[in-house]
Formats: sequence, structure tokens, C-alpha cells
Amino acid sequence: MPAMIKKLSANSQGKDYVVGDLHGCFSMLERLLQHVYFEPTRDRVFSVGDLIDRGPDSLRCLQLLAEPWFYAVQGNHEVMMLKFFQDYLTHGVLEDLVDHHQTGFLRYGGAWIEAYFRIDQQCMTDKFNHGLDLVSQLPLMLVVGNGPDRFHIVHAELVSFNELDAELTIWLDDDIDRWLTLGKIPESVTECLLWGRSLMMRHYGQLSHIQAQTGLSPVFCGHSYAPEPRQVLSHVCVDTGAFKSFESADAHYNLTLFDIKDAIGYSATYEKG
Repeated sequence: MPAMIKKLSANSQGKDYVVGDLHGCFSMLERLLQHVYFEPTRDRVFSVGDLIDRGPDSLRCLQLLAEPWFYAVQGNHEVMMLKFFQDYLTHGVLEDLVDHHQTGFLRYGGAWIEAYFRIDQQCMTDKFNHGLDLVSQLPLMLVVGNGPDRFHIVHAELVSFNELDAELTIWLDDDIDRWLTLGKIPESVTECLLWGRSLMMRHYGQLSHIQAQTGLSPVFCGHSYAPEPRQVLSHVCVDTGAFKSFESADAHYNLTLFDIKDAIGYSATYEKG
């Protein structure tokens, strides 16, 4: 089983970018990388998860995971997909595309997998299987660099909400370092990493610069989309609704590629034609 939390070295050669929830919108990312003159031999892209569903090129987005310059964490859509295929991953046989485990995967954008189902062979295509295998190896959290250059990548938020007293608990670098030592994240934390919206739903403000809170290095996240990137405490949310741009050509939403060092966000909308 892959580690739920991984540590990566700082990038001393080039730039690091973080991209918001792709949701199959590969062409938008492609245009953004061209715009910033992305150099794959020295630059890196970090994904906050939700590579798949809703957009036109989910498999192509999964194939990014094979690139040495692309790093990602699991989002809730990847987790739903893995749960949907859990029997197939165990036994290698897929009789149908029925959501036997009631994951919600098909209902929330997963119908694209039908194009890769080989009913006569009771399996998925080789390309899809490779993508599924890559997803199964993704962590839930990335820790990058040390000291003032340190940052984290999660899908949703690094927060827990206590409904009894309406208090938020935000984990700090010291907590994360303990998880790294253990090689795992407490089960009570994983739910908020994938599904939490306590911060971004309570607060809203556009991002002007990155300012970390005491004890917690910047945390780049997605999951809760809005027209612009925004920051609450150390959390910087870069999900700007790429799938909305695809579904309805809504000009308010886009895909954001965020330059971590310079704190500059670049955006692209879906181009039809």
C-alpha cells in the first residue's frame, strides 16, 4: 500500500506550480504550460487532485501521472473511482459498470469510463488500467521542501470541524512531521483532507499574497471552487471551477495554474471548436 503522506525536496533548478482541480480539462492545462514557458527538465507541477470526471479528457489527465515533472494527491473523485473499482482491482474481472458499492462515482461525473469498458473481455482497456494503477499509488498529502520554502499539497483542507462546539482544529507543521515519521495520517484526519469545506465555505477573500500563519507552512488545496484563488489562514485554494468553464462556457470560472514562488496565478477557460 502506498504511503498516504510523502516528502519531496525543494526545487533548486526551476519553478514549482500548483494547478487547481482539472476535472478532465487537459487542454486548459496544456495552454497554461505553454503560456508560462514550462520547462519539464527543471519545472514541476503539483495537482491538488480531482484530475478526473466532468471534463472531456479524464484519461489524458490521468496519464499526466506518468510524467516525471507532475505530482498529485488523491482528490475525492479519485477515491470514489478507486472504491468503484475495488473488486476489479482485487480480482481482475469486471462484469458490468454498476455501482455495487454505492460510491456515487458514476453519478458525479464518472460515466466517461464507459468508453474504456470491454464487456466481451470483462475488463477495462490497458490504457485505463495503467491510469487506475497510477491513481492507486497517489498519496493524500505532499510535503515539499523545508524551512521558509516549505509548502503542502492536499485536496480539500487540513482542518477538522467539531460540530459540538463549532470549533476548527488546524494541524501544524509539527503534527505533519509526526505523520511523516509514522508514514501515515490519522484516520480522523483523512476525511477532511478529501471532503472538508470548513474554511473556504466560512471565509471568502481574494488572494493578494501568500502569508502563512504561525506554525503552518502554506497549504495549497482545491475542492471548493470560486472564480478566483483565495487564502484563509495558511490555506491557498486554487480551484477556480475549470469544469464549469467546460460545462457551460461560464466566463466567471477557469483553470488556475499558480506560480508558488512569485504568488502569481494564470488562468485559462475552455475553448470550444
